[in-house]
Amino acid sequence: MKRKKKRLLMLLTILIIVTIVFLFMKFFNGKLFYLSTGLNKQTLMKVDNEKTYTFEAEILMSDARSQYEKMFGTGIWKEQISGEPFEEYIKEQIRVKLIRVRCMNSLAKEKGIVLGREESDAVKNASRKFYSSLSDSQKESLSVTEEKLNQMFTEFAIAQKLYKDMTSLMDIEVSSDDARVINIQYIVTDTREQIEKAYGEITNGSSFFTVAKEYNPDGNYEYELKKGEMDSAFETAAYNLSTGEMSGIIEAAGKYYIIRCTSDNDKAKTEVNKTAMLEQKRLEKFNETFGEYEAEKYIEWNDSYWNKLSISQCEVLPLSFEDTFNSISIN
Repeated sequence: MKRKKKRLLMLLTILIIVTIVFLFMKFFNGKLFYLSTGLNKQTLMKVDNEKTYTFEAEILMSDARSQYEKMFGTGIWKEQISGEPFEEYIKEQIRVKLIRVRCMNSLAKEKGIVLGREESDAVKNASRKFYSSLSDSQKESLSVTEEKLNQMFTEFAIAQKLYKDMTSLMDIEVSSDDARVINIQYIVTDTREQIEKAYGEITNGSSFFTVAKEYNPDGNYEYELKKGEMDSAFETAAYNLSTGEMSGIIEAAGKYYIIRCTSDNDKAKTEVNKTAMLEQKRLEKFNETFGEYEAEKYIEWNDSYWNKLSISQCEVLPLSFEDTFNSISIN
């Protein structure tokens, strides 16, 4: 009886261990069992035994600090977006980008996607240029070598090549009408009484410009309109106008408008917008497809290091990684 109990206990123990292993594999580690030996202080992440280094996060944070402070000033990091500190929001975007690049390199390896000789040479030149711009103290602080920097540029380039390879086969279209950009002038008021008064002034001979300057609170009266930017009632009225035509009184989103169309199709800007819309649709489709692959990957992340990083406190480096990378031509 005691032997039976012992054997039963052992069997139950084995079943529990096996169950735990399979749960770990399913929810935390994709399809393969993964044993972690931990990350050293220079390693930020590991996926499929391939590493992303801490200096990569610091370089992207340098870009972010330079970019946003140039546009909005140093106070931007105290702002909130959707109830979250702006700095934490941007930091999360950087984390997502680094994970995406690492997982894209895993898929590229499976697909056999590599850089050509000209691409590799261009990457090497870009990484050498970036590395040469760093001072000795910056190299030491980042714990970066030219070889590691070349690896970072290479992996971003391979990720871009994978993206182009996957999206080139996607059947995605954008109609010229959906992409059409029009130029308008507008008058806006808070009440119907005011807009009717403004409309009366125009019909009695006052110029649209003069009336707009009088009634619009901020003095602005011209707008380059793309579909999806404004309230549907406003857009419907605007897009139904031909060049030179003026609308009646339009109520949209609690405001009152008069719209005048100065160009019902800015062809150059429409082409630019069409290209941007196509790229956005490709990106959305890629994210949907690649997200399934990425979700199965076990991502080992160095939280202790990551939590110490601050975009607003990081050093701004002499060159922008993004600008330097964009100088590379990837086919």
